[in-house]
Amino acid sequence: MSQSHPAPLNARRVLVAAVPPVLAVATVLATFLSVRDRLPDRLAVHIGAGGNADGFSGQGGFLATALGVLIGDGMLFAALAHWIRTTPGVQRVLAVIGGTVAVLTGWLIVAVLLANTDVTDASSVTLPGAQAALAFAAAAGYAAVGWLVCGRAEETGSVSGPSAGAERIALGDSETAGWTRVAGSRVLPVTGILVATAGIVIGLTTGWMPALPLFITGLPMALLTGARVTADRRGITVTPSLAPWPRLNVPLQRIAEAGHRTVNPVRDFGGWGYRARPGASGIVLRSGDAISARLTTGSEFVVTVDDAATAAALLNTLADRERRTAAGG
Repeated sequence: MSQSHPAPLNARRVLVAAVPPVLAVATVLATFLSVRDRLPDRLAVHIGAGGNADGFSGQGGFLATALGVLIGDGMLFAALAHWIRTTPGVQRVLAVIGGTVAVLTGWLIVAVLLANTDVTDASSVTLPGAQAALAFAAAAGYAAVGWLVCGRAEETGSVSGPSAGAERIALGDSETAGWTRVAGSRVLPVTGILVATAGIVIGLTTGWMPALPLFITGLPMALLTGARVTADRRGITVTPSLAPWPRLNVPLQRIAEAGHRTVNPVRDFGGWGYRARPGASGIVLRSGDAISARLTTGSEFVVTVDDAATAAALLNTLADRERRTAAGG
């Protein structure tokens, strides 16, 4: 199968995630070096709700933390964007999130440095609300631009569809069918609560900026108590039980053949949640039965859910119908 778009799009999406952290690091360093002699030894690094500084740090500690957060953001999201290249929709979202977080964080770090410039008492430092508004506006602007730059991957070429031996469900030409189940997770909510709690502790003791990555990671995990998995004419759709977003969809056009197998989260994917490794990706909420879809890219997509065999058989039937319709049959 010929594919001219995915490779360039993958590189573009990795850059969307990686370039803002690099630029943010350079900007923070340049700003710090230019005002270093005008900064107090003790910097105000957190402004409370009343507009007064209530969190402080030494120059070196603040710079090290700020650069660590930005570099960590760049490495994490660039790596995720590359590893999840087999699922273009999720890859696009993660790339944009990584770049957007870097823009927001970098802007606020520079604003804090400038707010501390030429002050003798760090407790008198204030940060105008306009700075936060500008930071979020810049982040939103980058999110829009990054989304467009990432582009939308399109499948090219053709595939033969499910093999003759693949399980199917008998459906008449005029019949429609759908399958849905809720898959639960015990590990993710507990882990998410622990990570978010660690963020609160760091926020109260060190500052909220270093805690930001923990909240970005922990809160979604805490909410992921389960997911609704649906197989129908739209393909495979996975939606969190407690929220309508983020929704992950693998359309029938991208499914070459569906089956089912047993998945061990740690052994097969190194953990729980949305997981990706070379040649495979998926939603892994627990051990046990899982839908296993071979995609037209040659990679595998899995979702752990009960009664996966029925879902796979229905997907094969619907995939056959989809290709007959596309061929005009």
